[in-house]
Amino acid sequence: MPELPEVENLRRYLVRAGIPGRRIVEVDVRWPGFERSEDGKGGLAGLPGRRIKTVERHGKQLVVRLDRGVLGLHMGMTGSLAVRKPEEERLKYAHTVFYLDDERRIELDDPRRWASVVLADRAEELIGGLGPDAVSPAFTADEFIRRVKPRRSAIKAVLMDQHVLAGVGNIYADEALFRVGISPTRAAIKISEARLRALHSAVQETLAHATEFIGRRLL
Repeated sequence: MPELPEVENLRRYLVRAGIPGRRIVEVDVRWPGFERSEDGKGGLAGLPGRRIKTVERHGKQLVVRLDRGVLGLHMGMTGSLAVRKPEEERLKYAHTVFYLDDERRIELDDPRRWASVVLADRAEELIGGLGPDAVSPAFTADEFIRRVKPRRSAIKAVLMDQHVLAGVGNIYADEALFRVGISPTRAAIKISEARLRALHSAVQETLAHATEFIGRRLL
């Protein structure tokens, strides 16, 4: 499953490709069930004509801010995005395609069809139920302790709870816990504040290093 580092690199890829500033002129949706939605396009019929302002990320969620509203993209287990030129063939599992005003298109390719696309009025509708972004400078060690320390669940499960902090999945939870020598099954409430501070640093460092490592491989 794409976790924060993978999704952050998707965001950077879209920015490097010059997607901010482009206007969406057409949407092609081929997801089973979407044709039975109210607008026949899974709620995306109102998207054409809107201009992309910024491409942001919160946890594993991409937040594309438009001149009217926001577009949320979650990659699920196997989703990915590709910016394609007119002469390039459509990807095999591209179930949602956004055609742009420069004749390119953004394809959401997802073999398992677990990715999601949501058009909303405000970003809060997409991320309001999520915890703080795990690598945000504003997500301090004190805030991490406040959110984690009272919980009786295993610490790994707490780290992966997107309502506690957004962006950590199975791989990076294991890596961060290994770095500080905390058992994944230990109850969060039984971990000292000092060790939780170390874990907070380990989470942010693990995610930052993974983001840069993946980015170097993609360049």
